[in-house]
Amino acid sequence: MAGLRIAVAVISALWLAAPVHAQSARATGSVRDEAGKPLKGATIRAFNPEFGARVIISTSDSKGRWGMVGLRVGTYTFVVEAPGFVPQRGEGIVRTASTPPIAFMLAREPGLTPGALPSNIQAQIAAANMLRDQGRIDQAINTYQEIRTRYANLTSLNLVIGAAYRKKAALETDPAARRAALERAIESYTQLLKSDPEDQRAKTELASTQAEAAAIPN
Repeated sequence: MAGLRIAVAVISALWLAAPVHAQSARATGSVRDEAGKPLKGATIRAFNPEFGARVIISTSDSKGRWGMVGLRVGTYTFVVEAPGFVPQRGEGIVRTASTPPIAFMLAREPGLTPGALPSNIQAQIAAANMLRDQGRIDQAINTYQEIRTRYANLTSLNLVIGAAYRKKAALETDPAARRAALERAIESYTQLLKSDPEDQRAKTELASTQAEAAAIPN
């Protein structure tokens, strides 16, 4: 994914008196945009299926910092979201040894050029964006697709649809469901490239999504 740089590290806290399975660790880190600006209010989720369905959630502060306590030692999947940005997903080993924090860099979601569309279409897209930012991904995707069907020339909307499917994939814990969402994103980028083979953003997002899908274990 363009602009993605996730520094995943082993994180902190030491409980020498406790047995390994009972030891507690904490994770800390930061969230920034591609320009290096701290992102406030990003949601960071961590989970490990081996430890059950529990999901640990943190929110970044005004300096982009976040922290989690009470983690069990093990490998976690971290998912980071912020309104208007493509969610990021990465694996991290959390241990009791002290090491540098986990840093996430989020890329802005692709959008349509402001003022380039009639106001009624902009309003419809804004409504879909609101659904997406509220976490109602499936409803947002349905709305985007309805707009695309009504305005067939609006091929650039495929970038937005692809990003929404990637957002959906980032939140999936089931590998098959995650792969299915990424495949739909790939279809969206491919559809755009059929109408505009030189669209560099679509090429970049397509390559990144294909690599992400290929990395999912069978």
